[in-house]
Amino acid sequence: MGSLYFDIDSEDGETSLVEARKLYSYLEEFIPAEALIVYFTGKKGFHIECEAICLGISPSNVLPNLYRYIANKIKDDLKLNNLDFSVYDMRRMWRYPGTIHQDTGLYKNLLDKDILFSDMSSIKKYCEKIRDNTIPEQLFSAKAAKWYLNFTYNMEIDKERSKDFLDYFNKFGSKSFKELSEFEKRFTKKELLRNCPAIKRHVEEAKRTKTLSHETRLFLCSILTYSEESIQFLYEILSLCDDFNYEKSSSHINDWIKRRQLGIGGRPYTCDRANSAGVGCGDCNLEKKKKWITIGDRYVEGSEESMPSPVRFAYKNVKEQQND
Repeated sequence: MGSLYFDIDSEDGETSLVEARKLYSYLEEFIPAEALIVYFTGKKGFHIECEAICLGISPSNVLPNLYRYIANKIKDDLKLNNLDFSVYDMRRMWRYPGTIHQDTGLYKNLLDKDILFSDMSSIKKYCEKIRDNTIPEQLFSAKAAKWYLNFTYNMEIDKERSKDFLDYFNKFGSKSFKELSEFEKRFTKKELLRNCPAIKRHVEEAKRTKTLSHETRLFLCSILTYSEESIQFLYEILSLCDDFNYEKSSSHINDWIKRRQLGIGGRPYTCDRANSAGVGCGDCNLEKKKKWITIGDRYVEGSEESMPSPVRFAYKNVKEQQND
């Protein structure tokens, strides 16, 4: 777990300063000032960090690769020549704020915007002694999170495309380029609660304890994000918890839907997955069903079987209702 970070380092500090300002000016379009942290490293470089809480960053083993991907995209867009990509290697060390540089005797200090946009001699003078490097208290920002999540979508799409573009297109079709319009779905809340003990249990748990585990929230999000009515029901459940934050919940819900639309995740939990994660009913006897494939404007039953999921109780296609 760590904040998104960038290291700008050149042979002379003046060049580093020019690029640090350019990167800062770009980032401040998306990230609040209190979450955009800049340091002079004590010799000729600058560290810029984008606070994890503000961006809604979650712990993950892929963060170094994702941060490298983001840095590479920004490098190309801004024509930066002095971003150091070795800092995204596993186990790479990162100079701690307030430490003294062994070559210059200057400190790695937090810089406010006015100091960053002064001259190099003023920055070095400021770093001759240790300063207050306290980071302001952080809050989640939907705008910053949306900016960050777009990189995660693009990295997943690029990863799939790099395997074999033709196979990717055959698999996902126009999902690569635009959002799909699905048949309108009617949310069948009563049927879902009647047939899925797990969903009913989690609703009662939220009412009783005012809290839900992270895995439970993911499970609910995977089932209750296919119509306006189901999303409203999801908000009703989440709002029962003491830590409910509408802005943050909206960001997570939109992220789930976006990943499903792009074909890079966001699928509903199967009963097996829910049970293995400890959030299912633990005694699922639902039968497997044949997957349906779309040909023109019709559904045709295929030969592949789908794993059972509570989502089958949650919705009914309006088109199906009209045909009944």
